[in-house]
Amino acid sequence: MNRALLYKELRQHGVWLVLLTGLSCLVFFLIVFATGADGTSGGVFFGIRQGLSWFLGIPVFILCHLLVAMEFRRKTRLFLEGLPLPRWRMIAIKALLALFLSALIAGAAVLAGVVASGGREVIDQDFLGILLTSAISWAWFLTALFFFLSFLGRYKVVVLLTLTFGLSWINYATALPLRDFPPFALLTHFGFERDLWPTEALRGTALITAGLFAAAFFIGLAKEGSVAAILGETMSYREKMLLGAAVAILFAAVMIWFVPPAEPFALPGAVEEEYDGVHVHLSPEDLDRPVDDEVVLASWLARRLAEKRDWLAIPKDEFPPVFVVEREGALNEEIDWEEVEGNRVVLMYADYRDPDFTRDTLAAFSMSVALSVHSLRRVNKERRWWIVCGIEGLIEMEHADERKRLAREKSACDTVREHGFTVEQLLGRDLYAEEAGWREADAVAWMAFRYLVETVGEENVRDLARRTITRRVTRLDSRPVWRELFQPVPRVFAATTGISLEAFVEGTRDYILAHPGAEDLEETEKTPATEERKP
Repeated sequence: MNRALLYKELRQHGVWLVLLTGLSCLVFFLIVFATGADGTSGGVFFGIRQGLSWFLGIPVFILCHLLVAMEFRRKTRLFLEGLPLPRWRMIAIKALLALFLSALIAGAAVLAGVVASGGREVIDQDFLGILLTSAISWAWFLTALFFFLSFLGRYKVVVLLTLTFGLSWINYATALPLRDFPPFALLTHFGFERDLWPTEALRGTALITAGLFAAAFFIGLAKEGSVAAILGETMSYREKMLLGAAVAILFAAVMIWFVPPAEPFALPGAVEEEYDGVHVHLSPEDLDRPVDDEVVLASWLARRLAEKRDWLAIPKDEFPPVFVVEREGALNEEIDWEEVEGNRVVLMYADYRDPDFTRDTLAAFSMSVALSVHSLRRVNKERRWWIVCGIEGLIEMEHADERKRLAREKSACDTVREHGFTVEQLLGRDLYAEEAGWREADAVAWMAFRYLVETVGEENVRDLARRTITRRVTRLDSRPVWRELFQPVPRVFAATTGISLEAFVEGTRDYILAHPGAEDLEETEKTPATEERKP
């Protein structure tokens, strides 16, 4: 009899179910393709996470609507009620079918990502298990939610909108981080956590899913289904007007009154220097000590950044302010930075009083973070990040002494000899940095851009940078997505430099191996170096 009920569902909705499942899988394949073409810094699974968050709910909603709501609206349930079968079995078949199809879509999305990331990410059994379990658990939660809402009939849209506005308000207007609670916690580290299973999130999501299914069965079985039948009736005109007005008022309240604007970012006690539209703020760790060093460094940094900003043709009013906080004990190579939610600012941490501190390194780091903030992290994507690192290296090494230059050349040479240097390693810089080390990968990027400047000239290199990493992006701007799809980096590189990316990589490899610098470095280390220290 269970087989007969399943056959009835497939006969009634089979075409739509197959079409819906196929189109959903196709959309996820397109998401994987677009993410790969886009070179998202988080990898392919970042795009899948976005698809699970924002797209998966659409096919699951339609699926539950077909299986439940249309049954009551078309009154085909009367045929089922005439059969000598318990009502719970009919509902259970629908629930199991919905669970199977939603798991199929989520599993196909993960497997598509696994195939697309082949050769770029290590996919072991634990990582694959975490991905599949998290994706399917999230899909089953959505199935349970929309399965329950489908039994609410004419009121399901209102309840769904109320839930959406309520959760949005909690997330943006309160200090409660929804991403840390199930089921949302399943997607918080999706694609990034490889070893630790999200046990608490899975357990909480399972309880919520079971509760929603229990509520759906309760409504479906109440008074032999008469409650669900009444809710399944079409809304009257008066009900539509009343509920529509209520939803509009709720939406206006959430968007206008309950979402607080981001407060301007400031550092108490910071020294501020401005030059030609570049604002630099330096905050000492001890606010009671003299700030002479801060004034000199902030003034120098503002002038240096203004010079490089004009070289990259970034408008003055679009360059973000720079904040540097003193952090004693941080090494020169460990300058850190932090994102400031809701504000376009550059926030850096550095021990700028350390004797080994070099301000050129701070200027280079500040410019790379400024480009990330300016583009809303679009330049962080792997296919463009090597260009940022190359520009950063040119800035850092512009005034370096002979000893530091030779040491950086030797680092690049040793890295290429040990790990090689290909187009895939250039465009997939995150993986290259994990394999060789981020400072070693930076050394290779600097040598690559030095070779590019010597080969095609500074004007062409500047044109390449302006066309790839200096465009300002806002949250509502969708043009960068299309630009990155139809104007990929290899095509822009060939158009601006006149050489192919393959020829450039081959020439860079030969150029780096011809500059080992080992013997010259030994000679230089015999005499004291006069490297530029703190101001």
